[in-house]
Amino acid sequence: MKPDFQRDLIPSDEVLQLIGALNAMKDELLNAAQQWDLLDENGHVPATPSYTALLQHATDAQDISRDVLRLTADFARSPHHTTRAGSTVLKHLGTAATLSSHAAPHFTESAE
Repeated sequence: MKPDFQRDLIPSDEVLQLIGALNAMKDELLNAAQQWDLLDENGHVPATPSYTALLQHATDAQDISRDVLRLTADFARSPHHTTRAGSTVLKHLGTAATLSSHAAPHFTESAE
């Protein structure tokens, strides 16, 4: 092994914290997805979706996006974001932050 190999790794306790945060976020997303009735009983998009429901979806999506962005920012402040493994993690978190930030505007646009 190269002497740099150990330095490129993220300490296991921090990895476990990140995994714990991601698992909590996954549970939050699953709960939100179960509450979001985007399709009717036939599996089709309703002709007139509920304005109130769409605004609630936008609120939930914005909360989730904020959590993803906060997790990304916390990781970016860690000293591990500069390692090869850390930069890969940060890249994926950045993608998740970008994608999650698009959900709320789409729900509010649909409500209009």
